[in-house]
Amino acid sequence: MRDEALRILSRVDRGGAYADILLDQALRKGSLPDPRDRALLTELVMGTLRRRETLDHTLSPHLSRPLTKTDAVVRNALRLGAYQMLYTRIPERVAIFETVAAVKGVRGPKPAGLVNAVLRGVARSGSAPLLPAGEGRERKSAELSAPLPLLDALIRSLGEEEAASFLAASLAKPPFTVRANPFRTTRDALLSRLSEAGMEPASCRFAPDGIVLEKPGAAHADAGMRTGEYLVMDEGAQLIAPLLLPAAEDTVLDACAAPGGKTTHLSALSGGRARIVAADLSLGRVRMLRETLARLGVPKVTTAVHDFSAAPLPGTAERFHRVLVDAPCTGMGVIRRNPDAKWRFAPDDPGRMAVLQRAILRNVWPSLARGGLLVYSTCSPLREENEEVVEAFRRETGAVLLGKEAAGNWPGPTDAWTAEGCVRLSPHRHGTDYFFAALLRKG
Repeated sequence: MRDEALRILSRVDRGGAYADILLDQALRKGSLPDPRDRALLTELVMGTLRRRETLDHTLSPHLSRPLTKTDAVVRNALRLGAYQMLYTRIPERVAIFETVAAVKGVRGPKPAGLVNAVLRGVARSGSAPLLPAGEGRERKSAELSAPLPLLDALIRSLGEEEAASFLAASLAKPPFTVRANPFRTTRDALLSRLSEAGMEPASCRFAPDGIVLEKPGAAHADAGMRTGEYLVMDEGAQLIAPLLLPAAEDTVLDACAAPGGKTTHLSALSGGRARIVAADLSLGRVRMLRETLARLGVPKVTTAVHDFSAAPLPGTAERFHRVLVDAPCTGMGVIRRNPDAKWRFAPDDPGRMAVLQRAILRNVWPSLARGGLLVYSTCSPLREENEEVVEAFRRETGAVLLGKEAAGNWPGPTDAWTAEGCVRLSPHRHGTDYFFAALLRKG
C-alpha cells in the first residue's frame, strides 16, 4: 500500500498529475478490498500533501542538500515516512520499516538506505515538527503548510487572522458528504439504509438533502451510489443552487455544468419541472455530465458543448429565467480536499482566472431574460476571483447585486452573507469547503 502511495506522491510532485484522479484509479483496481486499507492509502496520500511544507522544514536539517534537489521518489518517501511519524498513530518503527520497504520496491536498495537514515534522525529529534524561528512569513508558511505565494494572496484577500484560520482548517481531513437524490429516494430513507450498511450517516447542518458519512469506506461500492440514490457533494456546494431556487416551468442555463452536481440539484429543486440547458466547453466534459444525469434519472435537461469564454450561446437571447455560472477558478477553497492544488499555485493565477471569469459572465449575460436572476459562484476565497469580478461586471452591465433578503428561504447560515451582499462559506466557520456566491438581477 505504501508503495502505491509513494508512486502517487511522486507523480504528483513531478507535475501534471492530480492526486484525486490517481487515487481513484488505484482504488478502482481492486487490489485493496479491505476498506481500512483503502482509507489508509487515501490518508497517507492526502495527509502528506496537506502537510508538505511542514514536513519539508522538519526534514531539511537531516539532509546535506536541499530537499528539492533530491530524487522525486526519495523526497516523497521522506515526506511519507515523516507524515506517519508526526501525524498518525502508526508506531515509528512501523512507519520507518514500511516506508523503506516501499522505496526498495519502487526504486531499489540504494536510496532506501538514505531514507532509513534520515527518518531515524527525525525520530531521534522528537515527536514535534521543526519550524523556522520567529513569527514571520516563513514560519507561518511552514506552520500552516502553505507556499508563500498562496499565503500572501490569502492575507491580501482575507486578512492575517482569517487567512490563518482558513489554512489551519484546510489541514484537517474533510467530511465525506453526499446529497440524497429525490428522483430516486428521500433523505430519511437514505439515512436509514446507509445506517444499516454501517456508514454511520448523519444529516448535514444546513443542506436539506445533505448527509455526512462517518464511515464512508463502502460508499463507492454501494449499490445506491451506482444507481443514483445519492452523489458525493460537499455541503457548501449543496447551498449554491438554492440561491436560484428555480420554479416549475422556469428555463435555466447552467453554463459550466460538468460533472453535473449543481445541474441535477437545480432540477431537483424545481421538482423536475424546470427546463434546463447544461453546457460545458468540451465533449469529454459533456459526456461526464450526461452520465451523471442518466445515473440520477434527471428529466428535462438538454446538454450542449459550448465555451462561454469565447462567445454567447447562439439563439438564446433573453431565453432563460435563471442562470448559474459556477465558474472555473484557482480552486484554493477546496485545498483540504485537493491539497496538491496548493503546490501548483502561482501568483498570477487569480488575475488570469479573473480574465476568464469576466469573459464567461459577459457571454452568458445576453441569454438571461430581463428581470432574471444569475448566480456567480467559485470555490475560491480570493477577492480577485470573487468580489472584484462581480464589481467589474456590475460596472460594465448594470447588473444589480441582491442580498440575503432576495434569497428567500435559503437554508445556508445567515453569517455567510457579507456586508457587501455576497455569500462566503468556509471550513473554519461552517464546516464546508470555501465557496463564494453572488446573486445578480438583470434590470
